[in-house]
Amino acid sequence: MNARQMQKFVLSYLQSTKSHIIEKGPSHVTVKLSGTADRALTNRPYYWSFVDRTGAEPETMTFHWRFEAPGEEPLPGAAAAPASASSAPAASAPAAPADASAFVPGMTAGARIVRDHVYFGSARLQQIFDSVRQAGRCVMMFEEPRDRTHPLGSHPYTAWLGVNFKVSYECDMKREELYGWGISLATGVVDERFLERLRGAKLTPRLPANVHLLPNGLTLRKALAQLEGALERKLKAADFSWAAEADERRRDELARIDEYYRPMIERAATAEQAEALRNRRRQREEEIDWQYRPRVSMTMINCGIFHLPGIE
Repeated sequence: MNARQMQKFVLSYLQSTKSHIIEKGPSHVTVKLSGTADRALTNRPYYWSFVDRTGAEPETMTFHWRFEAPGEEPLPGAAAAPASASSAPAASAPAAPADASAFVPGMTAGARIVRDHVYFGSARLQQIFDSVRQAGRCVMMFEEPRDRTHPLGSHPYTAWLGVNFKVSYECDMKREELYGWGISLATGVVDERFLERLRGAKLTPRLPANVHLLPNGLTLRKALAQLEGALERKLKAADFSWAAEADERRRDELARIDEYYRPMIERAATAEQAEALRNRRRQREEEIDWQYRPRVSMTMINCGIFHLPGIE
């Protein structure tokens, strides 16, 4: 993801949260956040708890974001900002950024505009990433029918549980693999290429017209257990020579530590010095064991219920 793609991602986030974009340019945007975005980005839990308790009309915050780090040149093709709209120094934290009330097209005079820089490594961009990750952990989508007509007058749809797994192989080195698998909730069929299948589908969060959903034969809990079991069986059949090599390196490092500390312990002048050296050796052995011991972990990144045409 380059700077342009990052900017496009941020704008897409604002649109998906139904925030009101007041004005935008090649390297900046002025936006009045929606309630959803304000809750995620402004760190105002007491204000929103007051709104929820009283039912008061919320007043969301307005931001002017520049898509470059402080002191950097604007993105190529971006015109220089007028002096009256120059940015104040970036805030040290998203919760309490600097603000100003300069004129911005589409805003009334004196309106409070919080100014910030959004760039790779900024706390604000990390907030947006976290918000997207949290909101997208589980979705429900329907595929648009490819053929609007059907002999029975209604398209049968099967529900699938799709899960993105991250598998980490760890020792003194680390490798990660992603698996986008799916399982039919009607029949229990597992599709190892489910993610590729979805890439070619046009999905919508609303149930399309002339569609009926087939009953599920599996609960979500049972389907997830079967999916995890199928992936575990696949992983157990993989080549684990890397783990044997890592364990050999672990034993070599432990032997070196023993060779280093054993003579020092034997020559220690007092029992207290010997005990201190033993504790230090034990600590180093634990560090080496944690660093080199091979392990495999599997985590679920996100998931979704996808209703797809057909009976599977």
